[in-house]
Amino acid sequence: MPDTLTPTDTIITGAVRFRDLAYVATQDDSLEARIEHSHLYSWDDGAWGHDDMKDWPTASITITQQPLQQVLFMSPYGDVRLFGSGQENDERICTPEDDPRDRGHLRQVRTIGQHTFAVGMGRQVYRREGVGHWSCLDQAIRPAIGETKGFESIDGFNAGDLYAVGWDGEIWRYDGTHWHPQASPTPQVLTRVLCAGDGQVYASGRRGLLIVGRHDRWRVLAQNATVGDIQDLAWYASSLYVATARGLYTLQADTLVPVAFGEHAPATFHHLSAADGVLWAFGAKDILAFDGTAWSRID
Repeated sequence: MPDTLTPTDTIITGAVRFRDLAYVATQDDSLEARIEHSHLYSWDDGAWGHDDMKDWPTASITITQQPLQQVLFMSPYGDVRLFGSGQENDERICTPEDDPRDRGHLRQVRTIGQHTFAVGMGRQVYRREGVGHWSCLDQAIRPAIGETKGFESIDGFNAGDLYAVGWDGEIWRYDGTHWHPQASPTPQVLTRVLCAGDGQVYASGRRGLLIVGRHDRWRVLAQNATVGDIQDLAWYASSLYVATARGLYTLQADTLVPVAFGEHAPATFHHLSAADGVLWAFGAKDILAFDGTAWSRID
């Protein structure tokens, strides 16, 4: 494989570790759609490197903090690939009693504080306790037999104040010991949640759905449905950034305002990652980085 992205690479998602070190997962357009795979790349101070190829699709990426700071790529089935800090290894997100291959696909993995969490269908919630060791935190909130529920996203202010969102507009809060259902203002699926620097929790979904709140008080921030399905949320430089497939916005006075890119305007957006003073926007064929002053294209 070439050490750089090729025209047939479609970017699935990405994560920033430092301002000069980031990671992306791609799929090869030249392969048949039925062939599940991921190409794992790193971008180190302007140079691309092809780190691995996996026979599973990547659902989500995060940067772990314990026991080592590493990038973690996760498949919907619980497969995990980690590398960084001089080590690399493969893991499975499962316990002796619980396995995503039986319970349903995982949707997102995110590091909150020092711990890494994964969530998915069936209201699955796992926490990484160490190398190759995951615990399950959802025993008390599993759906009834025949009931279809699932978490799409998780975030938190700390280990005792986590929020998971998902199907039917569900919002659940974890206090470090117990899960508590919250009064959601929408029945629509929530696909992303973000615990922001302003002390508020934002969650988003399809057709411009955006809500804000904390604990048991939530409200919808009405937006024009033409905004499209919201793909991701990020907090950067005291502002909420909102990505759709075709646009990037900031929230100003409860209204989404398009970001002005000028000559660097990309064709697509999907995911956002903020770390070490920079914000990156990952589209299917575009990556842009923002340092707080100007946007630059990552080639």
